[in-house]
Amino acid sequence: MLPFYLLLILVLPFILLLFSFLRNQFFHPLRKFPGPFWAAHTDLWRVYHLCTKRMPDTMEKVHERYGPVVRVAPNELSFQGVEILDEVYKGGSKRFIKSNLYDGFTTFHPNSFGTRDEDLHAKRRRQMAHSFSIASLSQMESIFNRHLNNLINAIAAQGSKPFDLKNLIGYYAYDVMGELVFHTDFGSQDAQDPAQLPPINEHIFLGCLFGMLPSLLPYSMKLANYIPLPWLQNLLESRKQLRDRTSACVAHEMAREKISDKHSILTRLIRAKDPETGERLNEVAVSSEAFAFLVAGSHTTSGTLTLLFYHLLHNKSVADKLTKEITACVPFEDTAGDSLPAYAGLEAQLPYATACIRENFRISPVFTMPLPRTVCDPEGVVIEGVYVPPGTNVSMVNQVIHHNASVWGMDHDVFRPERWLDPAKPLSPNDLAPFGAGHRACIGRNVAMMSIVKVLTALWRRFELEVLDPAEELIVESVGIGEKQGPLMVRAKLRAE
Repeated sequence: MLPFYLLLILVLPFILLLFSFLRNQFFHPLRKFPGPFWAAHTDLWRVYHLCTKRMPDTMEKVHERYGPVVRVAPNELSFQGVEILDEVYKGGSKRFIKSNLYDGFTTFHPNSFGTRDEDLHAKRRRQMAHSFSIASLSQMESIFNRHLNNLINAIAAQGSKPFDLKNLIGYYAYDVMGELVFHTDFGSQDAQDPAQLPPINEHIFLGCLFGMLPSLLPYSMKLANYIPLPWLQNLLESRKQLRDRTSACVAHEMAREKISDKHSILTRLIRAKDPETGERLNEVAVSSEAFAFLVAGSHTTSGTLTLLFYHLLHNKSVADKLTKEITACVPFEDTAGDSLPAYAGLEAQLPYATACIRENFRISPVFTMPLPRTVCDPEGVVIEGVYVPPGTNVSMVNQVIHHNASVWGMDHDVFRPERWLDPAKPLSPNDLAPFGAGHRACIGRNVAMMSIVKVLTALWRRFELEVLDPAEELIVESVGIGEKQGPLMVRAKLRAE
């Protein structure tokens, strides 16, 4: 016969699990909302689907089965309607704050993406907003042009050989962000070695993994260093190296008697002042923001461009229309050297290209993580006609909203840029959320758009690109940030002038 205390130790976990099951199933405020059985009882349901790298596809199927509002975690509801963008994400910082999922993304100091402190976020936003304005970025456009020329030269050097456009775009995006943030040309376009790129996918995955286990978060981040898994230790070491590199670059620049005259995000962050108080960012804050920009900015841009070129190269009628528009608007000689087209005004000159970019954002969004917000109103709130109790996390997944047939039509799975140009059925870009929405939307939107528009225009005008496998099925892998599975193999030749 076991002593009572040992018996209690053995039985207690089962009692707690039973109590949790009964509460979530029969007494929880969200018990009446439909959803997968296991999602109502454990956060591990989401963790499992995160690990499959197909979570956005799963969320689409879940909403198709259970309806527009689905319980996807013990205390979280996912919404399908575009109304959530206005009602929650643009609904004010006092009613909805970021959930504890974002604690998984605070690297070594809270940054403007991961912080849940609305006052801190507002202060950081005031300090940094000017650095990311179109006017400010125009002064840094030479950085974009220099690395875009490197990309053009890398493609030209392939001759008639097939090559992986996805890799070349990835090198370009990393080099651009490296120079914008660190004053450093990482040289990845010259080296063309994937091993030199930091494991950004893994960084995002780790943040989502920690964030999706909020009850374990205080312990998992501390214990991770002691878990003997080689992939985890390699990831943590690479994160530390990137963090240390960021800190060293920032410390070097801030220690100078005179801040560099170079136009870059780093110098602007160092000079940035809160327009209300005059307060500057300290060294740790600058390092944290720079780390976040590099990790998030390079991969989202390259992933978006890769998917955009995939869709264009697999839709001949769309490609032909795009060629006609860009050829008419952009002279061939303006696609290399010192005469690359300026970003300002380019979108207005290229309405079909802009429609292609929007359609790519819609059909294959790269920012695929859920964006949970916690209901702060003590009375609860009504979202899309549904009462949601206080303390509940509410979220949406871009892919789910962007494939809502009631908004985008029954052909929502078809890449059709013309839907954005139909005056009989006008669509609003405000129903897209590729950069988030509201006051917590991505501050680096203009950086990404400058790269996307300039790269598309220059490459499409200069080269005839041909995909090697016209029948290749698109599979997007997602770990919170999505990318095309496998390479994008193409051939290129110069267009006739």
